[in-house]
Amino acid sequence: MRVIAPVEPAGLIVRDGDLVEASGTVEGWELCAPAPIFGDTCPYGVRVLGVWPTDAATLRGRWHSGGLSDIQRLPYAPTSAGMHPDSDLPDTPPCPAPAAGWRDGEDWVDGQVREYVRAHADQFAEPFATHVGNARILVVEVVSGDVDQARAALTAIYTDNLCVVAAPGGHSIAAEDKLLATTGEAVGTLMNEPDSGIYSAGSEDGKMRVNMIQLTQPLYDKFAAIGLDHLILDPWIRPAGR
Repeated sequence: MRVIAPVEPAGLIVRDGDLVEASGTVEGWELCAPAPIFGDTCPYGVRVLGVWPTDAATLRGRWHSGGLSDIQRLPYAPTSAGMHPDSDLPDTPPCPAPAAGWRDGEDWVDGQVREYVRAHADQFAEPFATHVGNARILVVEVVSGDVDQARAALTAIYTDNLCVVAAPGGHSIAAEDKLLATTGEAVGTLMNEPDSGIYSAGSEDGKMRVNMIQLTQPLYDKFAAIGLDHLILDPWIRPAGR
């Protein structure tokens, strides 16, 4: 995947006649976006006449209403568009093992912990599980407040493998709920508009990442009304070099 330098959202706007780049599969003279597939193998695509079918193409050309002209084939170098970023969650627990070691086995009965952190949603991030060998460890990050008090409260209700760590300034459950209820809801409404070209959206690092075919000026204006500070705009078709 090509590493892309940060670009202001307005710099990703594509207009008719712009020189653009995009990567994907080519099927029947169409370059297909890396969108989720539900039946149609190319749910979102643009015309690329003269380009033979292939599973991996990066093309540069002039954008004209749904297709490219003056097409040049480049070394395959897909951008982040449509790809889920690698998780920043640790593969192993960020806690030392207890004196007796982690207990082997998969314990999924952690409802009491999840109820507790939900009841203190400003204090905790969403719990997640990690592993050491066959042992499943539930990790709880404390984003605000006293981590020792939180650990004591949680170990009193959960006796299996538990790792409670401080994560000051992290994204709390309350913040995530607010993001989804505000920005997420607005993006979902926009996504339902038939001409938006948005094919996926999800939360990432306290913002909503939105994948779309292209960022037009009208679409940009709608995102600006939602609030660009809470969005990561990730269009598939980009101005060349962006």
